[in-house]
Amino acid sequence: MADSGVPPVRVLILNQHGDNRGDEAALRAMLGGIEARATRPVQFTVMHQFRGGKVFLQVPHDLEWISLVPTLVEAARLALFSLFLALGLRLRWVLGAWGRRVLEAYERADVAISAPGGPYFGDLYASHELVHWLYIWLAARHRLPMMLYAPSVGPFRMRARNPIRRWLFGKFRTVALREPFSVEYLRALMHRPNAGTPRAGSAAAPILVTDSAVQRPLTPYTRAEYFTADRAALAERTLVAVSVLDWHYPGHPDPAAAKAQYEQAVVDALVHVHRTRPAHLIFAPQLYGAYHTDVPFLRRLIARLPADVSWELVDPDADSDHQQRIFGMADLYFASRYHPQIFAINAGVPGVCLYYQHKQLGFLTQCGLERYAFPIDDLDAAKLCAALDDVLARRAELSAHIAAALPALRAASARSSELAVQLFPR
Repeated sequence: MADSGVPPVRVLILNQHGDNRGDEAALRAMLGGIEARATRPVQFTVMHQFRGGKVFLQVPHDLEWISLVPTLVEAARLALFSLFLALGLRLRWVLGAWGRRVLEAYERADVAISAPGGPYFGDLYASHELVHWLYIWLAARHRLPMMLYAPSVGPFRMRARNPIRRWLFGKFRTVALREPFSVEYLRALMHRPNAGTPRAGSAAAPILVTDSAVQRPLTPYTRAEYFTADRAALAERTLVAVSVLDWHYPGHPDPAAAKAQYEQAVVDALVHVHRTRPAHLIFAPQLYGAYHTDVPFLRRLIARLPADVSWELVDPDADSDHQQRIFGMADLYFASRYHPQIFAINAGVPGVCLYYQHKQLGFLTQCGLERYAFPIDDLDAAKLCAALDDVLARRAELSAHIAAALPALRAASARSSELAVQLFPR
């Protein structure tokens, strides 16, 4: 929005995950969606977890970046300040330079939004869930209108934590969740018999939307523009966009054996595609930077493919827009990461998903494509190969099915931005 002389709405984005192209795509879509619907200029402050020395995200918005990766001393000082604040004492002198910057962001904000991602709130990220809640609690202490903007949440089987979870979820004015399983997890957590009808959009009555990135489709690359003259022959092949994560099977009784079975199933499925048709595999790393990168894992998988398999590895410095346009160009996707399936489906491209969390199955359920989702804990290479064959045989039909579903999915995704703007001061 052009500068109109009207004071901007100051939006504080909390818990933005970093070093991941999927979270980058969700953030870009959220910023653009909110800004497009606002009737006043918007100034964003993004509290993020980028670990690398360089923030790769470039967005055409008025942004301030605050790292959520402080030194141990700075983190301890913020924790001490928060303890005193809980006791009613606002001792600013306890904070270091980073903590003061964080506090000032809360003090000048008009609205606080917890970014899409997760499920950070729930058992799956229990090791750092309380850190995410701290930033929510600080927003509540500053009496900021708050929204959960299309994350996943749950499950909530750690009963000792559930009372504080209920209390903190209740601080949100609006709760929009991106898939149906998270909605059910939160409803079960917040259920209170004889408590009356919950307000729509509250934690007890969450609104089902879909992933933030769905509201921002991008035009896929044409094969002619993607493949250079010396690689023109590849444009005639079946293009398979691949994005798989290095899953370590936490909590599994034999994680090494489960991981070996998973990796072998991935390799067998890709070799099957290669053996049944002329194919070209495009591997897209989602993690990037010095601290988080899945390039070494992808290279280990590639090294196990036969020498005659045609493949390429997407530049890890290429942004999420580039990746989304590649997935939209492909004939099918094969992914155990979450956002690559969204990149593909946003362009009507079907595929096969190996899901490690409910967020993936939830999205495909919204699309009516859950039969192409396979649990990562129990993989059968033969079933994966059969599913890939089925997708390719029925590609036109499945693409038409996705095209019919996309208008409703885009409207649901954009609903999160509409709800965010409703929190703005008038």
